[in-house]
Amino acid sequence: MIVQNAWNSAECYTYQNWAYHDICINFSRLYFVLDGEGYYEENGKEIRLKRNHLYLTPVGKPYSLHENPNDKLLRCYTHVRIFPPVDHFTEICVEEGSPLFDAVELWRRHINTDDNEVLSGLVQLVLSCIRGSVRRGSSAAERTKEYLDRLSGTTLSMKDLCNDLGYSREHVTRSFQAMYYMTPKQYFDRRVMNIALEELKNGARVYEVAEALNYSSAYAFSKAFKKKTGMSPEKYVKTYLKTE
Repeated sequence: MIVQNAWNSAECYTYQNWAYHDICINFSRLYFVLDGEGYYEENGKEIRLKRNHLYLTPVGKPYSLHENPNDKLLRCYTHVRIFPPVDHFTEICVEEGSPLFDAVELWRRHINTDDNEVLSGLVQLVLSCIRGSVRRGSSAAERTKEYLDRLSGTTLSMKDLCNDLGYSREHVTRSFQAMYYMTPKQYFDRRVMNIALEELKNGARVYEVAEALNYSSAYAFSKAFKKKTGMSPEKYVKTYLKTE
């Protein structure tokens, strides 16, 4: 990405009633969120802007921005023209100690400069570091999968998931189904059962698997297991052993 121009830059709280509704412009906005509660919306999908994250808005696509007036957004921003133009909303976590973190700190230090050439150079440095920070797993679907894979136990709170990731429930479900052809809940339940299957194959007793997966009892686990697989844990083990 090559910065062609950068202007209108500052680090500040948003103005009163800060909101942009269905704007479609020929430049990108580069944001770094320091505090507060703000949202980006495109095609009915709403994404919460998170602390210590960088955002690039797309060119030529209508989108909206707004904040919670009771928790004003503190952010750094610069308007930029980039080649090639940004064609999708981009979110990047800025990890402390990373080259990207150092680049953002330098940008912040000189963000109020009147020298557009200096500002363009600073933004170019930030964007150069972004390329090394964008990785598989940055989409809503992939971040949801990573979140689910880290969970222990047998219960899933979609409210907690959405709050932690900063996405709406509708956006999480729709993007996850589009990539993995199942809902997050279906994936989570299947993952739990796969763990149980492996434990049983390795010789664990039913009550041990139930405890490991935080079921209330061996009976509760057996009931859930049979509902998902069509057979009891004991029958599954016997069937598996016969095929060995």
